Amino acid sequence: MQFADFCGNTALKEALSTAFSRRGLPHALVLEGESGLGKRTLARILARAMVCRGAPDGAPCERCPSCVRSAAGSHPDVRVIAGSGASGQISAESVDRVIADAYRKPEEADCRVYVFHAADGLSDAAQNRLLKLIEEPPPGVHFLFCVPSAEVLLPTVRSRAQIFTLRAVPVEEAARYAVQKAGMELEEAARLAVLHGGNIGRMLEEGGEGRSAKAAALADAVAEALVGGTEHELLKAAAPMLRDRPLAAETAGRLKRLFRDACVLKDGAKAETLAKEGPALRLARTATEKQLFALLETAEKAENAALRNANTALLVTWFCGRMRGALGK
Repeated sequence: MQFADFCGNTALKEALSTAFSRRGLPHALVLEGESGLGKRTLARILARAMVCRGAPDGAPCERCPSCVRSAAGSHPDVRVIAGSGASGQISAESVDRVIADAYRKPEEADCRVYVFHAADGLSDAAQNRLLKLIEEPPPGVHFLFCVPSAEVLLPTVRSRAQIFTLRAVPVEEAARYAVQKAGMELEEAARLAVLHGGNIGRMLEEGGEGRSAKAAALADAVAEALVGGTEHELLKAAAPMLRDRPLAAETAGRLKRLFRDACVLKDGAKAETLAKEGPALRLARTATEKQLFALLETAEKAENAALRNANTALLVTWFCGRMRGALGK
């Protein structure tokens, strides 16, 4: 099998490729892993390979009409089922349509492939209705479940499928991919690869403004609360970081630069060169040089801890306390 645009996960790819070449690919596959690791990319590759009309060893060939139609989302034997409604889950009604469709003969390929994009899971009712079909599928019918964790599936469903866990790729490989495929600058790619632990999807999501813009606004809000707010107001401003480690790392890095600007302003630089009426200038006016250096050191420690996978909730609480302590509050 060919795995274009799907990085890392060598053992997983070898296992899938071996099973495919022996025509032993399980009829039900669960692809689990956090958002951004490539579950949907891998599912698309597998679906194209199953309907590919080219040489089996080179599937998906990306050239035959079946590959082209599958890539365009128009192959009649590849169906994608996604969640909807307030819960975002795949409903029982969606599964009923799959059940009715699965017993029809394929239109072009030798098989039919149903890809479930279940980021928010499937309802229990949907899974229970699907169970009999997974237990005794019609010949040539395959199911691919893309889920954050196999635990979102009922044990009865999990036991009838083979589970593959996707992992983040080494940071060097992730950075190369971002440079070669997304045209990202090498320095930015290397920084994002470390920040997101080799999660390419999240790297590319942030490649434009994304998380960086959010972190910039958050750093300003935290700094403003630090200058003129109460402890409660500071913790409230920092709250978005509590459940988002990459955001916490990015925000700490931006606060580090903000505190460094305040140090330079304190040393006599003209405000126009670094900041106008913003938190850096207000800090320079109200804090001592020693206090500013303490803030700078604290922000650097927080950034490094976030990059080393520290407990984010504890880290943010510690960070806020140490920043207030540095100012004698």
